[in-house]
Amino acid sequence: MDVYLIWLLAFGVLFFIATSLILIHNRAHFLGLADIDTASIRKTLDLTEKPVFEQTRVSILIPARNEENNLPTLLNSLGKQDWPCLDIHILDDHSDDNTMEIAKNFRDVMISQVQQEKSHADIQVFVHSSLERPEGWLGKNWACHQLAGHARGEIFIFLDADTWLAKDAVSSVMKAIQRFGLDFATVWPHQVMKSLLEKTVVSSVYATVATYLPTLYSYQAPAWIPFQNLRQKVKPMFANACGQCMIFKPETYREIGGHESVKDQVVEDVMLAKMVVGKGKTMRMFHGTDRLWCRMYRTPAEIFNGFRKNFFAGFNYSLLPFILAWLLHFTVYVLPALVLVAALANILQLHEHTLIITMAGLIVLSATLQRLWVSKFLNWPFSTGFLYLPGILWFHMLAFVVIYDRFLKSGPTWKGRPL
Repeated sequence: MDVYLIWLLAFGVLFFIATSLILIHNRAHFLGLADIDTASIRKTLDLTEKPVFEQTRVSILIPARNEENNLPTLLNSLGKQDWPCLDIHILDDHSDDNTMEIAKNFRDVMISQVQQEKSHADIQVFVHSSLERPEGWLGKNWACHQLAGHARGEIFIFLDADTWLAKDAVSSVMKAIQRFGLDFATVWPHQVMKSLLEKTVVSSVYATVATYLPTLYSYQAPAWIPFQNLRQKVKPMFANACGQCMIFKPETYREIGGHESVKDQVVEDVMLAKMVVGKGKTMRMFHGTDRLWCRMYRTPAEIFNGFRKNFFAGFNYSLLPFILAWLLHFTVYVLPALVLVAALANILQLHEHTLIITMAGLIVLSATLQRLWVSKFLNWPFSTGFLYLPGILWFHMLAFVVIYDRFLKSGPTWKGRPL
């Protein structure tokens, strides 16, 4: 038994060495929108002071279904943007609440401000009602497809209704697009987490991105891969996106087929990003600290159902990779903690007692330090760093639920609709 445990723990040690290197890499290259203008970043990345053309019209595209609690905060922040040329399109997707009334009231307020010359910006607001959803489409993808048809800007920014922005957020996005020469960008909003369950679960998702995914490689193919052709073929593997904020040049959006090309995909954001890079276009990921915020889910039911709909879809509904990922996380996170507790309590009778305790302790310490570093990096409450193990266990529980859904051919609903 000792030999098997030592091999498994040795794998865990190597895992945390590798993910720590990725985290260090992301600390340097996973830029925030707020970082784009800093002199140190410009010098490090050799960015020139390219002019930002403020006459460029930007279309903000917001799908909204039953968002009366979230939409006012987002719209209020959009009304304060310092970017002078904005089209704001809000599409009410058959809401049962006051979403449509809130959108219309915002439109009327913005019209009144322009008429009274309280605002010199060219901000126009359009409110749309969704057409009936065709067969084969998911609700959000259909809503975004319609919004893109209404947009007339030179940049499309898709925003979820539960986000909100600093007044210079759109300006920061435009600087990023122009300075890096991007066809597509995505921003991972700063997640506002108030409850203990939010801090436990939502933080685990972002920590996964920060420690598993070298975000730079979706923009710049890894130099350590030999042969240029191979680099370009591998590059889409690193492409990822957050559907809460996606930015397209219209010609890029249309070239990849827009949301119609992913009409039945739950994780359409990731698929769109991979299609962009696969077409040879340029993309980059940013985090939204100090520029873009989101409170993804609020109640335990929202957290459970929200991740229930996305979890298995993230593995393209393939059971083998899903199970392998479950085994990986059990081996590197749960097993060392169990071994450490059992060994210290003398529940396990081990011949290599000191070595096994040392290795298990090193892994648990590494996991904790990684999460504390991610919390510092993304400006989260310090306490989230100590919640990694409950978060892992919560997703282990969810894994059983989604496999149960899969075998019963049932599935979650979201905002009153089956997926």
